[in-house]
Amino acid sequence: MTISAAAFLITGFNSCVKPPEYPVEPRIELVEVNKVSFVEFDPDSLRVNIYFEDGDGDIGGEDVDSLNLFWEDSRVPGFRIGAKIPYIELQGNHTAISGNIYAVRGISQCINPVDVDTFYYTIQIRDRAGNWSNEIRTPNLSLICD
Repeated sequence: MTISAAAFLITGFNSCVKPPEYPVEPRIELVEVNKVSFVEFDPDSLRVNIYFEDGDGDIGGEDVDSLNLFWEDSRVPGFRIGAKIPYIELQGNHTAISGNIYAVRGISQCINPVDVDTFYYTIQIRDRAGNWSNEIRTPNLSLICD
């Protein structure tokens, strides 16, 4: 076999690989949280690992002020705290992307007058086209109150 024939076979094999197909609305799932028990005003933060898929690859914002990841505390329904996912550069010649987002949320204070305040966060992302992902939920978190 000549060198050019070997190169053709390798190129032909690579061109048969089909890129993944995902919907244009982002889809997320919770992979991991670093811990579930905190002390009030704990200097440690909740860190979550979120897997995502997006069919048109428009995750993350180019604008410094664009908020695209939202946390909702179960103790304060309807109130969302926004965060920023950095712009994700597309690689290759297709737009479908997947990967992991590592997000951090500081744990502050107890809201309910109890010894242990139990709550969870609901998390959702929005892509640059304005499409919302599904919602995911952290496990119940325990906040030991002073």
